[in-house]
Amino acid sequence: MYILGMFGPGENPSAALLKNGKLIALIEEERLNRIKMSPNSLPIDAAKKCLKIANININKVSEIGWGWDCPKYVKYLNKINKKIKDKKNYNFLQNELNKNLYSPVRIKRALKIGFSDQLKTKLPKINFFTHHLCHAASTFFCSGFKKANILTIDGSGEDLTTLMCKGENNKIKIIEKIKIPDSLGGYYATFTEFLGFRPYMDEGKLMGLAAYGKYSQKIQNKLDNFISFNKKTGIFKINNKLRYDGLHTFGEKFTDEFVKIFGKKREEKVSALTEPYPDIAFNVQFRLEQIVKLLTKNLYKKTTYNNLCLAGGVAMNCKMNGELSKQPYVKNIFVQPASSDNGVALGAAQLLSIKKGCTLNTKLKNVYYGQKYSNNEILRYLKESKLKFYKSKNIFKETARLIHNKKIICWFQGKMEFGARSLGNRSILASPLFKDMKEIINLNVKHRENWRPFCPSVLDEDYKKYISSEIKSYFMTIALKINENIKNKIPSCVHIDNTVRVQLVDKKNNFRYWKLIKEFKKYSGHGIIINTSFNIQGEPIVCSPRDALRTFGGTGLDALIIGDYIVRK
Repeated sequence: MYILGMFGPGENPSAALLKNGKLIALIEEERLNRIKMSPNSLPIDAAKKCLKIANININKVSEIGWGWDCPKYVKYLNKINKKIKDKKNYNFLQNELNKNLYSPVRIKRALKIGFSDQLKTKLPKINFFTHHLCHAASTFFCSGFKKANILTIDGSGEDLTTLMCKGENNKIKIIEKIKIPDSLGGYYATFTEFLGFRPYMDEGKLMGLAAYGKYSQKIQNKLDNFISFNKKTGIFKINNKLRYDGLHTFGEKFTDEFVKIFGKKREEKVSALTEPYPDIAFNVQFRLEQIVKLLTKNLYKKTTYNNLCLAGGVAMNCKMNGELSKQPYVKNIFVQPASSDNGVALGAAQLLSIKKGCTLNTKLKNVYYGQKYSNNEILRYLKESKLKFYKSKNIFKETARLIHNKKIICWFQGKMEFGARSLGNRSILASPLFKDMKEIINLNVKHRENWRPFCPSVLDEDYKKYISSEIKSYFMTIALKINENIKNKIPSCVHIDNTVRVQLVDKKNNFRYWKLIKEFKKYSGHGIIINTSFNIQGEPIVCSPRDALRTFGGTGLDALIIGDYIVRK
């Protein structure tokens, strides 16, 4: 039985394919259309690629699971619109647009058109699932835990922003819900915009900037005006007058009343490291961690489960996840690597598979479920590029030597990852031993702010040499403390707060990447390497050899290692 999971048309539309409860493919639409986050698109191309990987077409799919309850959402918007007296109001107009975008009739019609080249009979039945329940499924059913607490936090689903559940075997039971307008994702997005970044896209910049700031009771008092919370349960409340209700002269996500308290937003020409912005970022992050720790603790009290599963856009906050991993009521933690909306297609497919009687086999051991290209396919792209290249006799040794000699290389191998992080198949790699490597990559390759950190991949056998935690992080979703005695030897992958967003690499789940780091260790004495996503700022991670060649040619990268071929400038 093939079950196709899909999500759209919000941000991060994606598609996932399960066969008899086993994950076969998961692809994000942005990787194919090359539009970052692919807002308001439907993942038809992604779905077709998933089907191609399984060597089937849409006629072999039993049913489709959709990661958004579109019928419920349209009814919700109609209800909200009745309360809006001024029909010229921005919210009313946006709601009317969303009603059209999320219309079940429109979605079904679009799928019929999109799959018209394959359909022989009628379109498979579409089952609409609640967004946050899909988030919950995507993390719990991938965790491998038999029992766990589940916390999903984002900007909003249909009408929910936070869901607290317990998972047991193949069942998820809802414990508590938090609804719009009270949103931790919305709270963080507001300050992302205020600090001069793009809301719902650049939240990672706020998180990175926070490490440069310090605690301020004065700022905490100001935050009380924006977001209050119960000191025992963590249940929070947003002040609508600072985010929604009122004039928005200076920003989309905050009102003029907000500006009276916090001042004007940072202008682009002003460095984010200028006071008071780092301190604001620190305290915004601190408040988020306060609330989520309380929510998690309260959930533990109700269930006594000490396994924790996280999903939703806010779960991409690896600093928060690191703090949660240290709490006494959290023994094990699993963070869905596609915690943003790119993971709900998988959750929808899992929920539908259970509904159809399948036994799930979706414990996540790696994220390599996308497209792959053979050496012969790669060769055709290389010949077309007219760049100089050759086939290596020992790709691992040659690449390791390049990295050891301070070269920045891009590594294109095997199946494409899903999720926001490159995890060794579509990666930019460099040595962490050089103090200036972070600056070189930021300025000459990634074209982003110089203060932003890079993350390391570590050999499984060397993990404890570098990481001061019992938590094993396979997907770069948790920021953990670096061991004090080693941090000065790998300066370019340690953040200013002495944490690293680490990836543990083992031989079983990615042999080629493991072998490369092993070879690098022979040269350097260190089984650790800088790994950042193979893209430039504002673009999706590369998918095809053509994407790889274009990014390689337009940046300060020294070599492209693609399949068994090496391309040099």
